[in-house]
Amino acid sequence: MNITGKLIGTLTGTFGGAALVLSAVPALADGTFVQIEQAKSTSGAVLAVNRDRLTYGGVVSHWDGGASVVGSALYGFDTPFGASFKVGPAFGGVFKDGEEDDYELGLRASLDRWMPTSWGSFYYLAEVNSIDNSWFLLASTGWGNSGFGTELSTGGSDSYSDTTLAVNKRYDGPVSLRAGYRFESEEFFIGFSINTF
Repeated sequence: MNITGKLIGTLTGTFGGAALVLSAVPALADGTFVQIEQAKSTSGAVLAVNRDRLTYGGVVSHWDGGASVVGSALYGFDTPFGASFKVGPAFGGVFKDGEEDDYELGLRASLDRWMPTSWGSFYYLAEVNSIDNSWFLLASTGWGNSGFGTELSTGGSDSYSDTTLAVNKRYDGPVSLRAGYRFESEEFFIGFSINTF
């Protein structure tokens, strides 16, 4: 659930059981993003740091029956249609109750774009990661100067899948509170983020 899949991502993805993703930020902008979420059966934290074209960070996730830790370093490329394409190595461990720990070296790739609109802003993110065969899709909207945003995301992996609807409220400075609902897990969650993008 990046971020969200096991992301970032991502800001990142559905990272091993928690819908943790980067909030709407311009592609290739410098900044740091931290997000923590808690639900009844899932929890997680994500860190993403962007410096010029390099994005690196990690995700720690826990869900009923397992946990995961995934880190990655991505290099960003511009595309003709305004999106940023990022790709790079990832390393992670998946720990499922009653099973042997699984460590993998893999490849992560993402495509994202932030756009201003007449009502505020729109952001989309698509990501795949060979670790645990995860994938993640996100669309989010910012609503003018209200500080409110909404997002819809879906993702999955060999060990998890879910679809999430969330509402964010940004306050003065980089801190936002968020809350939402995971449809397959059938649970509400709360969290916060710090975003300097």
